[in-house]
Amino acid sequence: MKHYIKYNKDDHKKRLQLLYEVNNQLFEIFMINKENRLNIGCVELIIDAIIYLLKYDDAFIKNTMPHMLSDYMLENHSLHVAIYALTLGYRLKFSDEQLLKLGSAALLHDIGIKRIDKDIIYKKRSLSPNETALVQKHSQYSVEILKQNKIHDPYIIDAVMHHHECYDGTGYPNRLTKDDISDFASILSICDVFDALTNNRPYRAHYSSFDALKMMMRDPSMVNRFNQSYLHLALKLL
Repeated sequence: MKHYIKYNKDDHKKRLQLLYEVNNQLFEIFMINKENRLNIGCVELIIDAIIYLLKYDDAFIKNTMPHMLSDYMLENHSLHVAIYALTLGYRLKFSDEQLLKLGSAALLHDIGIKRIDKDIIYKKRSLSPNETALVQKHSQYSVEILKQNKIHDPYIIDAVMHHHECYDGTGYPNRLTKDDISDFASILSICDVFDALTNNRPYRAHYSSFDALKMMMRDPSMVNRFNQSYLHLALKLL
């Protein structure tokens, strides 16, 4: 894959399309596999390609975002979160090993959604309390699937399990507060919400990048949820 990425490294739309194609194959095979098998080699290829592009293109994220799809699908959302998370991690000078772990956690953070009824995931109206509780189990399901695939790295597991935790303690599944939330989980939290806001959902149209970040920084329901230093870095980069 990296060969094709390198060949198309100056064609911003084409290189993103290559990432979409390989990522779509990864998720398509995973979703129909009854044993929840993941192609870990494919995951690493995708992450390595994104890291390569970050190193090659100083304006990678700004060159890439205009070509991103805005219709919410699990595979697209997962790839977008990986791209955003790796962009933040790269600017924070994470090592290549750290970036591989962060990118893997980002790409696989929502795979547990496979175990939740699609009618609930794509419901156009507000979820009932019981439906909300079911959806909130997806991070736990994601971790279970990772372990099925012999992924036990504590940094990856923690980030996937806690990417919905909030600095003010209102998140899930453990209502952690700021000092207990890892850097990886904090980064995923920001990237996950940002991509959700900038994608069309069954119950609303997408927000612009500017409006999404403004909401995350100023909306009363969000202002205390995130690591502020990482959020401000996201504002500069995205």
